[in-house]
Amino acid sequence: MFKGYSHALYKRLLMAQISTRLYWLFQSLIAFIPYLLAGLLAGAIVLALGVFIARFLLWDWLLPLEESWLLTLKKWSNPTLDRYMTALTWMAQGEITIPILIAIAGILVYRHESFQALILAIGLSGSWLLNGIFKSFFKRKRPDLWESSKRPMDYSYPSGHSMSAISFYGLLAAILTQSLSIPLLLTAPCAAFLTLGVGFSRMYFGVHWPTDVLSGWIAGGIWLASCLYGLVQISGI
Repeated sequence: MFKGYSHALYKRLLMAQISTRLYWLFQSLIAFIPYLLAGLLAGAIVLALGVFIARFLLWDWLLPLEESWLLTLKKWSNPTLDRYMTALTWMAQGEITIPILIAIAGILVYRHESFQALILAIGLSGSWLLNGIFKSFFKRKRPDLWESSKRPMDYSYPSGHSMSAISFYGLLAAILTQSLSIPLLLTAPCAAFLTLGVGFSRMYFGVHWPTDVLSGWIAGGIWLASCLYGLVQISGI
């Protein structure tokens, strides 16, 4: 009888603890909304300014320069480099980032660092959401300089792969260093390599203009800064 009472008490305490954590996570998510909106607004302003400068002040020489750069990369293409570039492109796709997110989030939740896991999920999903909004607003067509089976059908500006790479791997590097004590000298270069490699691969395959990639890094960097600032302010790390 006493054993049954102890088990019931343990279950009630466990449910109360879970309810408290879920409530805190919900409150943290609500508190994070201003940082999300700030990242959206700042990114939109910077990207719109970039479009204005490029289209109205630099267009006459910028577009031929971009075309020349992509055609030069096309000349470098070979089967071996194709495989490396394909692997780099995949590092920013959901088939890779989502399993990484689930694995790291599971470790963080086990270590009672659920908010860091939540922010990592917001960082990835938020970059997809913001990129979709930006692309629908600016509606830039993708390069069409040669036939390519890898060319997506959606809009080009900014590069979603570049945006996801810098925001997700940058945030992952910060969380791995802060929560799992992995040296920043290891995590930061890995994040930088993946960010640069992903962006380069999108130009290599001719599916993005160089300014799409640059704008993706800028917009993703703004979103990364918003996530990191929100993480610091809310969790107090």
